[in-house]
Amino acid sequence: MIKTSKLLIPLLLASVGSLQAQQQTLSLKGTVKNGNATVVYLQRFENKIFTVIDSAQVKKGAFAFRKQLPLPDLYGISTERDGVPSYVFLDVGDIKVTIDAKDDNRQLVSLSGSKSQELFDEYRAQRKPDIRSFIQKYPDNIVSSYLLYREWSYRLSPEELEAHIALLSGSQQQSRYIQDLRKIIAVARQVAIGKKAPAIVANDPDGNPQALYDHLGKYTLIDFWASWCPPCRKENPNIVANYQKYKSQGFKIYAISLDKKKEAWLKGIADDHLTWQHVSELNYWNSEIAAAYAVRAIPANFLVDDKGTIIAKNVRGEELGKVLDSLFNQGKTEIGGLKKDFKGQNPISYESTQSQAISQQERGTFTVDQRVFFSNDYDGARLNGLTKSSEGVYHLQVVPERTPINPSPWYGFQVWSARDTTIKIQLDYPSGVRHRYDPKVSTDGTNWNKLSGASFDLPISSKRTWISAQANIPSSAVYSWIEQVSPAVQLEKKEVGKTALGKPVNVYVAGNPQSKKTIAVLGRQHPPEITGHYAYASFVEYLLGNSEDAKRFREKYRIYLIPIVNPDGVDLGHWRTNANGVDLNRDWAEFNQPETIALRDYFKQEIEKQGRELYFAIDFHSTGSDIYYTVDPALPSRFPGFVSNWISTVKQAIPGYEPLVKPLYLGGPTFTAYSYLYKTYHAEALVYEIGDNTDADFIQRKARISAQKLIEKLNES
Repeated sequence: MIKTSKLLIPLLLASVGSLQAQQQTLSLKGTVKNGNATVVYLQRFENKIFTVIDSAQVKKGAFAFRKQLPLPDLYGISTERDGVPSYVFLDVGDIKVTIDAKDDNRQLVSLSGSKSQELFDEYRAQRKPDIRSFIQKYPDNIVSSYLLYREWSYRLSPEELEAHIALLSGSQQQSRYIQDLRKIIAVARQVAIGKKAPAIVANDPDGNPQALYDHLGKYTLIDFWASWCPPCRKENPNIVANYQKYKSQGFKIYAISLDKKKEAWLKGIADDHLTWQHVSELNYWNSEIAAAYAVRAIPANFLVDDKGTIIAKNVRGEELGKVLDSLFNQGKTEIGGLKKDFKGQNPISYESTQSQAISQQERGTFTVDQRVFFSNDYDGARLNGLTKSSEGVYHLQVVPERTPINPSPWYGFQVWSARDTTIKIQLDYPSGVRHRYDPKVSTDGTNWNKLSGASFDLPISSKRTWISAQANIPSSAVYSWIEQVSPAVQLEKKEVGKTALGKPVNVYVAGNPQSKKTIAVLGRQHPPEITGHYAYASFVEYLLGNSEDAKRFREKYRIYLIPIVNPDGVDLGHWRTNANGVDLNRDWAEFNQPETIALRDYFKQEIEKQGRELYFAIDFHSTGSDIYYTVDPALPSRFPGFVSNWISTVKQAIPGYEPLVKPLYLGGPTFTAYSYLYKTYHAEALVYEIGDNTDADFIQRKARISAQKLIEKLNES
């Protein structure tokens, strides 16, 4: 039983909601193909469980149901009482069903006469379902309510769920699914990061009651699993490895199984070598413990400190090890910048760009003491865990979406308190990850000042203070900037595709639409690279400016501006990748990601099919120090010596400036954008890297001079 949640449990375990669809007469006729099925069972869906409510005899391959039921709604149809049913949305009208009853293929193969089933099939046919768009399209259909409740209650934050509920019609907001979803939301808020984990007392395999709070270690993983759950069994070796690594330092695990049969539960424990505390009610999805923790899918877990405060949720795979490492190795993080003898990176090597799982951060507002509050609920934020030491230091865990090629440990959060105070914050990283970005602080989210180190004192008040690795510039701010940068210059905005999350991939086109001469200017493939964006902005502002040379240049050239290649990664607060866990600047050979595919196809249409020439391409990034990555000068070139001569003119225009230049593309596969544009279109191409800590005035000055000298060189070509 759950000692601290007795009032909540009856609400969650009652049949889904009190408001039902209207009782209507179901008229269903069906046929059974193959096999020897003699009975068809009709099942009702309640709390993730199907229960038989009626049956029909199969006579000469036919069966029928005529019954008063709440319609439209979700039901199950099967040829075995205990078999897994086919999900069907039944509706008013004549429903026709065909079932294939082969021993190895017991499933519904067709259903007609139900509008709701048609919508359900439409949703399931989507490669990447978009629940928001689906609800907006069908706000008054029960399928929308069901999907939000059944498939998204464990994927979205309470705030996101409420925003989606608001998109539904008034009648659907009162449906049984949304009534129950609101109860789930209320419980989810009680198990947010910073809250106390609800007390648990349940029986172990020997039938003895075991209380969660009697088994807390320095850090404890509350793990929900079941022997019948393949993803749980797949994750268990990872949990075992981390348990063996950290148990001597005080790491414990308290596992709750949603099994139904004790024999299967015990066999799963033995087979997977799970040598920690186990409990179970053996009550499947009717588990009171799962309900009290708002667990709607497994595996699920909650990481708590020695007082039972939740500090992280659903940490699995690599992320679990990284979070534990940051907790058990506090103070061992490497602090400081890159080596003074920075020489740039080595030639790019192959990395798979197939989509892969990423660690999703939970968004919301968190507190460990009801005194100081932290939020990551805005675009560009990243905060993975929160604890408070006995010395009163707030420790913030910073963990990547997946293991990056080059660690760019981005973080971003807001912090405030009920009254004016000063707090100490410590940023904790996984071992081997250095503190690359000193914190930037802002009281308005626009103007930023620099702090120092991974540990710092911060005055706060009831007004929110922003902290970020670099100034936070989300995709909306980037687009707002470029669309207003030069009112006198006509910019053609083109949506050339969609990101992995369905955001637009935008290209802005300036200059002479009839010109066959073109250049491309790319930015923000990697989310945290803000100094690179500063250089991009100053460079573009000169190209679109009112100087006479810029005007003449635009008369001769067509300019493609892509200010943000990776808007998903930027807004998700990623260290390096897009929403599919892929470094987009490694996908310019295989083209597995929607962002790079969209840009590849756009360039093909604009340049190749229109008979244009891409004279120049530049891709803006950030790294440890200013550097230009170029194409090997020994390779064929449209204008031999163009890039090196251009860089020399920039050097001459800035007294004392010694540019660092390194050929990075030496031929072969074109993993990066600039190498692809060079090899495909024979463009003079390079990567323009700005140091993380390069002076802002120098960034702007060098970028403006670079644009000016580029115009001079291209006007000569």
